[in-house]
Amino acid sequence: MSGGVDSSMCAHILHRQGYDVTGLYMHNWNHQEETQDEYEPRPIRPHSHTCTSDRDWADVQAVCQQIGIPSHRLDFSRQYWNQVFEAMLQEYERGRTPNPDIACNREIKFGELIKCPATLSGWDYLATGHYARVEQDPVTGRARLMRSPDSNKDQSYYLSELSEPILRHVIFPLAQYNKSTVKGMAIETGVQQLKDAAMKKESMGVCFVGQRRRFGEFLQEYLKAEPGPVKVNGLDGREIGQHKGLFQYTIGQASGIAFGHQKWVVLRMDLPSNTLIVVEGTQNERLFSPGLIAESWHWIAGTPPKNLLQSVEETDRPGAEKDFPFTAQIRHRQQPQPCRIELVGDPTDGTSHGTLPQQYVVRFKDLQRAIAPGQHIVLYDRDECLGGAVIYSSLPSPSGICP
Repeated sequence: MSGGVDSSMCAHILHRQGYDVTGLYMHNWNHQEETQDEYEPRPIRPHSHTCTSDRDWADVQAVCQQIGIPSHRLDFSRQYWNQVFEAMLQEYERGRTPNPDIACNREIKFGELIKCPATLSGWDYLATGHYARVEQDPVTGRARLMRSPDSNKDQSYYLSELSEPILRHVIFPLAQYNKSTVKGMAIETGVQQLKDAAMKKESMGVCFVGQRRRFGEFLQEYLKAEPGPVKVNGLDGREIGQHKGLFQYTIGQASGIAFGHQKWVVLRMDLPSNTLIVVEGTQNERLFSPGLIAESWHWIAGTPPKNLLQSVEETDRPGAEKDFPFTAQIRHRQQPQPCRIELVGDPTDGTSHGTLPQQYVVRFKDLQRAIAPGQHIVLYDRDECLGGAVIYSSLPSPSGICP
């Protein structure tokens, strides 16, 4: 539980349905003990304490007291630093843009929390306020992760690195509702703390960053900013300024570079030369790509689905029809994009039989804007989330321009 309306209503609904419910609050960030455990600590600059952890824990206690269930506070700040935050910093140092929310769900919320002795004692299910569904396959009996009916709030993207054995013991009580309905239900309960939760401003950022700071400013407290040149279109392009450190920029976003009257948008970061490459305009053709190469694939079922393997083999067969049997998202709340899968490398070397390689190509029906290495691509078969991977690189644009 976080103290927000989603997790609070999750607990309320289950309690009303007769479940024996305990509210668990996870404390994942400690300003006083920012450490890498046994590793050499990073230099940390003084900063203001922006995390609302203590206030959120007080809200969780108040909600649980009014509902009539016990509550416990569990400290995972050390695990979060070592398994999520440090990995995120390393990705930024590599010139990539990671997704710590997916890593947090995999490593902490559905990882350390489930393994914790405090939760292992007699529990049957872990329930969260995520907007997603778990269904049982009528043939195999396995648990499947499905999209929420509320497409605007669907959070299956962030849950794409969970595993089937975990999903068997997960309940999403809000699966059938949309956000506005949940808020209305909270107000109608007449429980003051639930009504207060419904009126709370929804948290959109990382708690330890704070709502009033840019993420790049926050990263400067942990990563050394190395200024370097800003060039147009490529390394051979015109130099138009200096950047403030590559980790502060994201592909497809405004660069903040003031040169002329044009709007300069980030195309990519060249780490070896410490150069920021920009293009003119948000719809510049260089920002668009027909596909990507992805690595470190995770399959919810444990192995690639059979229809995925069949699709790959059919696509690699000479003369095969190039259709798009799946959909994918390269960012949360993106409309599902039709796509197909292709092997990386020679399909005659035996790697295409039975398993997929660690890397393979995803080609989209339509051009995709601002594909960012380090971000996640999540693959779907209709409403079922099959799994996901880390984006390694985008493919050259149809015009032959490499991003």
